[in-house]
Amino acid sequence: MTSNEVTISELTEYLSHLMNFGISEDEAKVYLSLIKRGPRGEVVGRIKSELEIGRTTIYAIMERLSDKGFISSKEISENPKRIMYVANSPIKIFNRIISENEIKLNKQKQSNLFAGDNLEKTFQGAKKLTLDTAHPGAYKYLKPLISKKFEIKSEVIEHTAGSEPILSYDYELKGPKGFPKDSGLIIIEYDRIIEDDSRLIREAFEMFKSKTEYEIRKDKIPGFQDVKFEEINIDGYNGNKVLIKIRLKKNLWKAGYQAVIPLKNRIFFIFGSDENFQILKEMILNSEKFHHLV
Repeated sequence: MTSNEVTISELTEYLSHLMNFGISEDEAKVYLSLIKRGPRGEVVGRIKSELEIGRTTIYAIMERLSDKGFISSKEISENPKRIMYVANSPIKIFNRIISENEIKLNKQKQSNLFAGDNLEKTFQGAKKLTLDTAHPGAYKYLKPLISKKFEIKSEVIEHTAGSEPILSYDYELKGPKGFPKDSGLIIIEYDRIIEDDSRLIREAFEMFKSKTEYEIRKDKIPGFQDVKFEEINIDGYNGNKVLIKIRLKKNLWKAGYQAVIPLKNRIFFIFGSDENFQILKEMILNSEKFHHLV
């Protein structure tokens, strides 16, 4: 197995999230098996060998997943008849079901937040991301970061159709300074001015904190025991100091900072170690410094 390949066992933590979207555990296992193969898909025989589920059962599962819009299929030979099954994009599936099922909206949004972008990264596979290949909508924010030696590790672009249509850009970054170097930038665009909507901003802040906690606990840091958030004011914006408890360490370790910065029709979510966080914050404020005059 190469360093870019993902095993089905590494994806099993997403089973419960997928089951929130109306599929059974076995259906989720089959979908995850296809997810890790990305756009190239797979035939039933190889999935059967991997999951140890009967061939007849897998064919029935494929039909149900197809009916629910989770997969597509195409015939690759007539004699003998062979069918290739391909997973559809996790992000698109999640958002379609959220729009259709208002009753389960809150639980589905949470699963989308915690699992959707990570599954999308697996679905897209390893690829080299540069300023030229990134989405044009984030160009003016990424350009000054690239000039300061930031690297783009992943990109997830999400169009959400619902009660309030939004567009989001989610970037996992590697910063040039400090430890840890991992940092991130998420930009959510609304079709209205939101910088004075205190309820929306507070909800966004709480969801960002929950997502950060989820990612930290999932990363399995050696000696990790707990994570704590110390809410602070960062230049007038809602922020947190992120503290991690490590075994054999008496004091909490400051992993970095996160903040939510609402400006006009956008909310910027940033996180990183001290130095990288400051670069991200200054980049946003400099990029948007004339926003009140527009």
